[in-house]
Amino acid sequence: MNDSVEDEQSPDIRPQPAEAREMGKGATFTLLCVFLLVFILGIFYQTTFSMVSTWFRAETYTHGILILPIVVWLMWRKRYVLSQYQTQPSYVALIPLSMAGLLWMLGYLVDVLVVQQLALVAMLVFGFLVVMGLNLFKALLFPLLFLFFAVPMGEGLVPPMMEYTATATVALIKLTGIPVYRDGMFISLPSGDWSVVEACSGVRYLISSLTLGTLFAYINYTSYKKRLAFIIVAILVPIIANGLRAYMVVMIGHLSDMELAVGVDHLIYGWVFFGLVMLILFSIGSRWRDPDEIGLLEPDLGELGDEQNNQYSDQKGSSGFAPALMVTLVSISLWPAWVYALNHFQHIDTYGEITAPQGHQHWQQSTEKVWSWAPRVVNADREITQVYSPRSPRDNSDTGLVRLHVAQYLEQKQGAEVVNSRNKLFNNQMSRWRVTQKTKQAIVIDEQTIDVTSAVIKGPGWNLLVWYWYRIGSHHTSDSYIAKFREIESRLIDGRRDAAILSVATPVGLGDLEEETVVAEKRLQYFLDELMPELEQSIDQVVGKAE
Repeated sequence: MNDSVEDEQSPDIRPQPAEAREMGKGATFTLLCVFLLVFILGIFYQTTFSMVSTWFRAETYTHGILILPIVVWLMWRKRYVLSQYQTQPSYVALIPLSMAGLLWMLGYLVDVLVVQQLALVAMLVFGFLVVMGLNLFKALLFPLLFLFFAVPMGEGLVPPMMEYTATATVALIKLTGIPVYRDGMFISLPSGDWSVVEACSGVRYLISSLTLGTLFAYINYTSYKKRLAFIIVAILVPIIANGLRAYMVVMIGHLSDMELAVGVDHLIYGWVFFGLVMLILFSIGSRWRDPDEIGLLEPDLGELGDEQNNQYSDQKGSSGFAPALMVTLVSISLWPAWVYALNHFQHIDTYGEITAPQGHQHWQQSTEKVWSWAPRVVNADREITQVYSPRSPRDNSDTGLVRLHVAQYLEQKQGAEVVNSRNKLFNNQMSRWRVTQKTKQAIVIDEQTIDVTSAVIKGPGWNLLVWYWYRIGSHHTSDSYIAKFREIESRLIDGRRDAAILSVATPVGLGDLEEETVVAEKRLQYFLDELMPELEQSIDQVVGKAE
């Protein structure tokens, strides 16, 4: 009796069986999505580890730690929407999936991590499309695309952002009326000297703002125009704010007689300023947020009419999930298997040590002590440095010394390749040296015109002209992207995995800089004309490719 009374007075708030089944199916789909993500990440564990290790090692990409949990949360909050669809595998998507796998393989062969990582995320996205079908793919399009923010990329933005930061800082200081002198990335005020380094570029602020801004726009707006507008603002604001931040830091140091903003507090001021900027940005953006349906690309199905609900209901069920999953996993597993075969069937036998040219009619090896500067190279298999003096100068411009530096990599692999973020013309381990001019210079090597990086480097007692470039197989280039393409060509066609970093340096006279640079350029070209054939013969001899 008491039980019946209690039943009459207490409403039944438990979900109805049909609704519970739908919610359960949505949760199942969500878990299947997570399983697919984890499984593919496990197959490409080396690429996955490279991303994860970068998140923990580089402060610029620390936000990557949060991307996968955010994606899982975004999928979970759509579980009811997912329950309205059936899995309808889209095998046509195997074509872009295969293209992403090929891109990963090429990136792996030439040790370009960012290409591997982008290709891995693309495989996750297209793998989901193959297994789940187009309807589910469209329902979860944003969470899937948001995965690309996990890729640690943006290093290419550092040089232009450094240039902008230095230019904006100097311009604002001049407007303040304080005398300022700029030499490259070095800024001098009467109170002290400043240097715009990579950490000052603002790239970490830009990437963080873009990531947060994109998520904020998706959750708070349903209009695509409003989302795009907010994302554009989230890109522009940190760029402008970073110029102001650098100016404020310099002014704090200047007004405090270099007591403040010159140590750890320099970074603290920067992050506090960035936090305030983002708080203001999000506060303003919240004023235009869309009520209801927050964060959903699809409307709440409970508010749809009967006809629209029937369209969803007709799609309930699931078909072909297991076969599609197996086909997807087999398809993406072919690429690491192919790479494994290439790595084990291509092996370089060495036939000696690289040697510096002995010198011929006009140049000879010298033991004279010269400048301490050298480009920074890491993990090279062979490395030589040799100074040369002219034996019989053609004219008065040929009286200077030339120093040759070669770093050879026999079998390029991750952490030991010519195009590497740690291999730099600007050697930050030599703090007293700085690059003041940097351009591309067309020169002739063995009757072939190539571009080299030409730079004027200043240091204690010396001004140097340096030419710096790569030799990939038998090809020369100073462009890192072309170098990677040449590496693919050499690897797949010629079977060569060797490469080298070459540089030649010579003093620039103390007269007119432009005129003295021209003289130094003639000297370096004269040097390469005579000694480069012997050097190339020595490089090829090491790997058994000499003619």
